[in-house]
Amino acid sequence: MQLRSSGMRLVRFTEKYRVWIGVAVIAGCGLLPIAGFASSQNILLIIADDYGVDSSSLYNSNTSASLPPTPNIESLARSGVLFRNGYANPVCSPSRACLITGRHGFRTGIGDVITGPGSAVLSASEFTLPEAFSANAALGYQLAQFGKWHLAMGPNTPNSIGGWPHFAGSLPGALVDYSDWTKTVNGISTPNYTNYATTDVVNDAVAWIQARGTQPWFAWVAFNAPHTPLHKPPSSLCPHYATLPGTQVDINRRPRLYFEAMVEAMDTEIGRLLGAVNRKNTEIIFLGDNGTTGSVIQPPFPSTRAKDTLYEGGIKVPFIISGPIVNQPGRTNDTPVHAVDLFATVLELAGINVASTAPAGVTIDSQSLLPTLTNTATLDRCSFSEKFGTNTPSPDGRALRNAQFKLLRFDDGTEEFYDLVADPIESTNLLAGSLTDPQRAHYYSLEMKLGSFENKVAGPVITQVARTEETMAISVAQTSGIRYGLWRATTLDPLAWAPAANTIVTTNGTVVTLTDTQAGGSSAFYRVTATSQ
Repeated sequence: MQLRSSGMRLVRFTEKYRVWIGVAVIAGCGLLPIAGFASSQNILLIIADDYGVDSSSLYNSNTSASLPPTPNIESLARSGVLFRNGYANPVCSPSRACLITGRHGFRTGIGDVITGPGSAVLSASEFTLPEAFSANAALGYQLAQFGKWHLAMGPNTPNSIGGWPHFAGSLPGALVDYSDWTKTVNGISTPNYTNYATTDVVNDAVAWIQARGTQPWFAWVAFNAPHTPLHKPPSSLCPHYATLPGTQVDINRRPRLYFEAMVEAMDTEIGRLLGAVNRKNTEIIFLGDNGTTGSVIQPPFPSTRAKDTLYEGGIKVPFIISGPIVNQPGRTNDTPVHAVDLFATVLELAGINVASTAPAGVTIDSQSLLPTLTNTATLDRCSFSEKFGTNTPSPDGRALRNAQFKLLRFDDGTEEFYDLVADPIESTNLLAGSLTDPQRAHYYSLEMKLGSFENKVAGPVITQVARTEETMAISVAQTSGIRYGLWRATTLDPLAWAPAANTIVTTNGTVVTLTDTQAGGSSAFYRVTATSQ
């Protein structure tokens, strides 16, 4: 059985047989977005392509790793908050869709890289960040995107689908050549454009920012680097790698060095970009869109657990927020955070109330990170990543982690469970052995919460509840293709839930009855789960 989605109902019984029935709605794990606050700060979002934590000296202390110098990215950490547990999706387009909509891929339909006709692309019906700013035009923000788009096909789609009033950059997932590529500016494409792409992105962003005057602005700057094709950038941008010959033979022989040169070149240009903004009134966000590709990933991650996979090497990314909003800059935070959270974070940094701005009926998964910026607390929440609709060797599936543990559920029916505090490189699948009581409690908790993502199954319709001295029987209306389960807890603590032992499931026509044969004792809560088979 593949547990692709679930719905649930909650029932409580007491020793006096009083029964309360209600709907248990689980929209995720963590805090709801806080209300917007007054702000006129500029906001700069910088995205690096295929840049995982293995390739950053801020995250990787493995002595076997070769790491490029990134002084400008490191300066953001010194003036901000470095999130130790920052996540994205395993590939590019789903992460960018999360960023621009605040919604997970199972809602937008984007779980794979957009490669051409037949690929799932961002729908014009999605409510995007630029549209949220437009709905709050009185704040006066000017908006633009620079660099990589990769959310739909067609030169006008950054505007017609994304809502960007100004776009300058490239449309596809990868450039054919960083010095010979097709540049699109507001729907007009110019092939054989020869400006070095990393530099060109910053040229455009700097010129636009400097033209804003005193108007507040939000700029989305998405580098193609260090995504393939690997190459030697201009030596002035990567002085530590200036002696590389740059021949294809040498690139094939030493691909990692050329990847590092591209990272250093990107960091050099980030320095130029940062020099063009007023750091005193600009909030700056930096992250990678997915993990490093397997051909150049660094220890401690193996090549089989890199980009395209749901393992840490594929989804854990550098994630930094810097600026005047940060209380006690230069610190780290262990809250599990995800690219999807930047939708609410950006809007609230601009003083926009997310709840009142999102259209009715649109579910926003994004959870604002402002509480981690304005104080030093680590939030009790989870991070969810997914991969679907792909043809890569790594299986599709979903991953959910809390502060310590991570559950992976693959579409082939297998599961893996890791203690990331004790085992950050996921070398020991705890499900291969006997779980301790605390491990089992976290496993059940993550298993139940994972069912609330991709929740396409309606909650079961409870038709009857019957209680005796030793049994609790809950009947639900049967739906074809759905399998039902019974969970029990003595408190509503998330770690208290477990499948009810010795549950008997019987079917009578259109009704399924789930009976806990060991229901005697004190008060308890029950959940009936519905999962597609």
